[in-house]
Amino acid sequence: MSAHVVVIDATARRATIKTTPGKHLTDILHEACSKLGYNSSQYGLKHNRKQLDLSLSFRLSGLSSGAKLELVQASRSPSVVTVGLQLPESEVRGAPNGRILDKFPSTTTLWLVLRKFEAGVAGSGLTRNLTSRAVPSTGDASGAGRLNYEIPVLQIMEREVSTFTDLQKTLAQLGYNSGNVLIRLSFRRTEQPIEEAMAHIGEFFKTEDETPSTQDTNTAPPVVPAEVKPDDSAQQSSELPEPESSGVLAAPSEPLASPPSTLDPATSTTESGRNVTVFSPPSESTPSSAQLAYNENDYVPSIEHAQLHQRLLNESSRNQRLPTHAEMAAKAKEDEARQAAIREVDVKVRFPDQSQVVAKFGASDTGHSLYEFVRGCLSPPFAKENFHLTVHIASRSQHASEISSSDQKLLIKDIKLVGRVLINFSWADNAAPFVHERRSETLRPELRSQAQQLKVEQPPEPKEEEVVPSQPGPSSASGDAKPSSARKPGAMPKWLKLGKK
Repeated sequence: MSAHVVVIDATARRATIKTTPGKHLTDILHEACSKLGYNSSQYGLKHNRKQLDLSLSFRLSGLSSGAKLELVQASRSPSVVTVGLQLPESEVRGAPNGRILDKFPSTTTLWLVLRKFEAGVAGSGLTRNLTSRAVPSTGDASGAGRLNYEIPVLQIMEREVSTFTDLQKTLAQLGYNSGNVLIRLSFRRTEQPIEEAMAHIGEFFKTEDETPSTQDTNTAPPVVPAEVKPDDSAQQSSELPEPESSGVLAAPSEPLASPPSTLDPATSTTESGRNVTVFSPPSESTPSSAQLAYNENDYVPSIEHAQLHQRLLNESSRNQRLPTHAEMAAKAKEDEARQAAIREVDVKVRFPDQSQVVAKFGASDTGHSLYEFVRGCLSPPFAKENFHLTVHIASRSQHASEISSSDQKLLIKDIKLVGRVLINFSWADNAAPFVHERRSETLRPELRSQAQQLKVEQPPEPKEEEVVPSQPGPSSASGDAKPSSARKPGAMPKWLKLGKK
């Protein structure tokens, strides 16, 4: 005999819902709201005046068949949920115990959670490929050379999410309105070509443009507190700005290009008096590095590479004397003198929406002045929230280190910034939930209006050397000339060939 529950609303109307042991309470809520004519995202369930955890199945909820559940209105303000993503073995780099954590609003979709972890905006800060994976086709010969889409599969307790429709569900729709949730990620091969899958994804997750309200344009933006107390949830719900659509397909982050970039001389001046250059986010979802044509000759080592490799092998095989204390002290003084000679550095700050701001900082600037400069670049709703600035200095550590906001730490002398430095911007854990949703309005309007596209100069293609034929000698005229032994440009010399002599 199948079990059932009775859902009663505030007007004493009833809806009988049939259930099974593996059915989740969120599905029961959705069916009851459909019968009673309510929006399931705005309601919850209570039993004996106790709020039910909608993420549980009927078996684990402790309810019995025939239980009477109350349909109550839920809070309209989104709450914060801590999401832990358990990565597969192929993506565990830089993640302790193979798991990355971050906090998200309960109105965030599962797809957007994956995209934020993928772009490095959430979690460990490393970029990963979680939503656009492809594997070679293993079908017949007609499908040789094709790439099929590998869809992400999420395991949340007893629930498996493996379709684009389910990935559009928010954390709240799955019953997670607070606390922690662990999501196990895996990938499943599909028979759908990667091109069709990308078009399918674009249909499901379209970016909706935000249209600013025309009302109250002269009023100051509302002040959003970093933390919302439970007692004031009803009052704070009217102050929180409307987030973007939860089904936004975020553009993958564009890696920092190694060739030099062309800086437009047109700059703007901020309130701090610094001249800044603003670059807009990439307009294309495909990184520029992936658009370069593949050239097999780029991976063929030249003669200079072989000579350099042989020289390094010879140097590493020799015994080297360790430096003395006097030599170490002299080298330290040279490093200090070299650092003291630096007068200014070019700092590029990259924001979560992939927009970039470039400015110069002198020897007297501190970490506090850097934070104040970045805060001055943010639009008013974002400027009141806490954030972090991290920089990667290869000579000191393999990982990114956070820059202190203290006014006692000099950027050049103490933090050792040299030349051109890339600094990554990330929001603090106690930042308001809306900062993770409205990514397109991070910078001030006057800076966004002057933003320009970042143009990356490609290195010039090497010119092919023409082979100049040798002049025929006297013997060549008589027809007894032998083929020239001159080596063609790019060919391997005899002394470098391995094998028997």
